[in-house]
Amino acid sequence: MLKTRFMHYLAAGAAVLVVTGANAQTFVESEPNDSKAAANNVLMGTGNFTAIQGNSTSSTGAGLDYFRVQTTGDALGIYRHRLVLTTQGTAGHTATIRGLSQTGAAFGPWDGSTVGTPTATEVAAQTGSTATTPPRFVQWYGFGKREQIDYRVTGTSSTSADYIASYERMTITPRDIGDYEMGTITINFVGQTTLDTDIWVYDANLNPIRGYGSDDESIHNGGAGTTLQSRLRRDYGLGRYYIAVGRFNLALDQGSPCDDDFRTGSMLEYPNAVLSSSSATTTTLASFQMIDANGTTDIVGDAFGPYDVNWYCFDVVPEPTSMVALGAGLLALAARRRRK
Repeated sequence: MLKTRFMHYLAAGAAVLVVTGANAQTFVESEPNDSKAAANNVLMGTGNFTAIQGNSTSSTGAGLDYFRVQTTGDALGIYRHRLVLTTQGTAGHTATIRGLSQTGAAFGPWDGSTVGTPTATEVAAQTGSTATTPPRFVQWYGFGKREQIDYRVTGTSSTSADYIASYERMTITPRDIGDYEMGTITINFVGQTTLDTDIWVYDANLNPIRGYGSDDESIHNGGAGTTLQSRLRRDYGLGRYYIAVGRFNLALDQGSPCDDDFRTGSMLEYPNAVLSSSSATTTTLASFQMIDANGTTDIVGDAFGPYDVNWYCFDVVPEPTSMVALGAGLLALAARRRRK
């Protein structure tokens, strides 16, 4: 039976935290901080630092300014974090969030455990762009769990004035896309969008589930292996789940599962943070389907701004026959109690 239900876009209510003036605290760069191993540690958020100040006039040696940025803890939720890079002098700095390359798992059917592993090779997981508004910002997401990222700024011979990286935080409300039956559920973007999607599923506590990610569909997850859209077929127990939907590359500390068609995307080094590397803005919707034992639900997806990750949540519920059996059991118990 084919069940079609359209879920329409719902703008998330959100508040942006930007601290300025007397309440702002700026961390001033301390040399040497020319590598990840020598990075300055910066705790950012309310009651802590809200900006970073430094100076870089090259992209090598002492011009490499590394900061290990940790956000303050908060209630469990989804938070978007930004560092916006500006200068009073000549623009030309480059900001990146650092990551690691990945050794891909051997291609094959999902076995419940086989995923890729990070290498020791440092890469740029995300690079700030001059074409975004505002320019030269980087962005990542966390869950109030004191997430860490490695942030790097480089300059050129023209960038002699100090730079400022200002911190912002926004609370994100995921869009509820309904209830689905316990068992095998497929999240399918193939034929629903032309975007190069990349997704990951999180549990009720906003922990990424090992192997529950998809960059490109493949012959091992029910696809043809010829497109750049995501398709994820996995088993689900009862409870709430969250889907992070980004444009390629979605990076977190999890390796790609063995049934993904692309398994060598860059990863983040530390747990809980997640980001998209795509700086493009698109009006194309990343629509998808939720397929369970009862049929197919069509979800009208959302567009993307630079580095956006769109968030959805759904609940997995018992199959109807289980609910009927439970109801019958409760009625029988009530009848026995009345006879006493």
